[in-house]
Amino acid sequence: SCEIGYDLNPAYWGQGYMTEALTGAITMGFRDMALNRIQADIDVRNTRSMNLAARLGFKNEGIIRDKYLFRGYYYDHYSFSLLKREWK
Repeated sequence: SCEIGYDLNPAYWGQGYMTEALTGAITMGFRDMALNRIQADIDVRNTRSMNLAARLGFKNEGIIRDKYLFRGYYYDHYSFSLLKREWK
């Protein structure tokens, strides 16, 4: 298994770049690296990223409280996962 993360300059949001990049990375992970599970932990405030993960087939497994410390604050994240058998 592995954990995947992503970030994109806001100037390029909504143009399909991250969908294309993640589709390629997920395909490579399952096909070439023989992964069975890919996990993405997404900040609970990041609805665009959660929507993207859901469109790609990731399932929300629940909240991870105080997952990351950033600039003096802890942030909750949702844990999303995708299994090989669920991928296209």
